[in-house]
Amino acid sequence: MAKKAILEVLESTIGKYVLNLDAESLNVGVWAGKVELQSLQLDVNAVNAELSRRAHEAPNLASPFRVCEGRFEKVQMDVPWARLSSRPVVFRARGLWVYMEPHDFLKDDSLASSSSMHVENRYGTRV
Repeated sequence: MAKKAILEVLESTIGKYVLNLDAESLNVGVWAGKVELQSLQLDVNAVNAELSRRAHEAPNLASPFRVCEGRFEKVQMDVPWARLSSRPVVFRARGLWVYMEPHDFLKDDSLASSSSMHVENRYGTRV
């Protein structure tokens, strides 16, 4: 029951940016205040859509990259149930790996992935 409730909260917050947020990836010590998720895959389309939205809202702060692939090894939350009103909930993300490529969201707003996952600069070296 508590595991399902925590999963619903996580889905409504970080769920739009990760693909495999489910009960199998969730380890919960609810009453101890420990929540742990493992092997979360980034939802590339959702992340790039957010980058595009923000680029159009604040063009001078636009990201010069789009995400091609990404994952977290582990996400942990510490919830101090006994002192929830006076102590913070701590959120930790470990092992973030993101593969990005240059992209101008203001010029080309297509979010389709490129045919090549490697980008070469003018010197012929991979970026």
